[in-house]
Amino acid sequence: MTNLKKIKIYSFSFILAIIILVVAIYYFNSKIPSVIIDNDQVNDSATTAENSGPISEVKTPTAEPEVVAPAPKAPSLLNLLIPFTPQAPTANWDLLHNEACEEAGAIMANAYLTGDRDAVIPATRVEAEISGLTTWQDTNFSFHLDTNAKETARMIEGFYGLHAQVFDNYTLQDIKDQLNLRHVVILPVNGRVIGNPNYKQPGPIYHMLVIRGYTAAGLITNDSGTRLGQNYPYAFKTLYNAGADWDHKIDTIDQSKKVMIVVSK
Repeated sequence: MTNLKKIKIYSFSFILAIIILVVAIYYFNSKIPSVIIDNDQVNDSATTAENSGPISEVKTPTAEPEVVAPAPKAPSLLNLLIPFTPQAPTANWDLLHNEACEEAGAIMANAYLTGDRDAVIPATRVEAEISGLTTWQDTNFSFHLDTNAKETARMIEGFYGLHAQVFDNYTLQDIKDQLNLRHVVILPVNGRVIGNPNYKQPGPIYHMLVIRGYTAAGLITNDSGTRLGQNYPYAFKTLYNAGADWDHKIDTIDQSKKVMIVVSK
């Protein structure tokens, strides 16, 4: 056998051996499933297995029951520190001041809501504000005597920039609720049937007084119709039965109307 033939035989045998080896490796690998290992996954699984108990011991967290704080209880007695003024602070009971209960109520409401804590508003300031209020009414209403509840509310909003709203057919609880909100309540009434002995008799047919608080027995007022009107008490029934609003059509009061003016910032 020549050397050339020997080389060909050896080469063929070598190539055949390589082919057999490759086929064997491929066959062996196809029988073993491949596994991809995530180190983070392994670590997390190990931690979970280490820290958790048997599956039967794992509990689903339950939501905590909602706790609702109780509403604050309304006081049994309340008396807001609303400054007082009579509607004739210099005791000049002329026509203007005899009819100035609406203005006096507005002045007291504004004093309280703007932070004035004087027990009694100085007379010079009251006179200046009455003058300003009557001028505003003359400009906007063309009159200033006997304004009804809605007109009075407009005056308070227009002159002082406060919020004033009129409510019909109010209850005692309505008044208490507004006072508890630190709002000022003004009630229009027939002044001749509420029984205040300090009025010059027979008393004003149309009157407005400020409600500043309440007790178990009734309401506490700032009644501008008398210089003794600061903290003057009335029974709710007395004021409600006397409730009335001015009616321009009949030029007197309408006692079928039970209204209150609520003044707030």
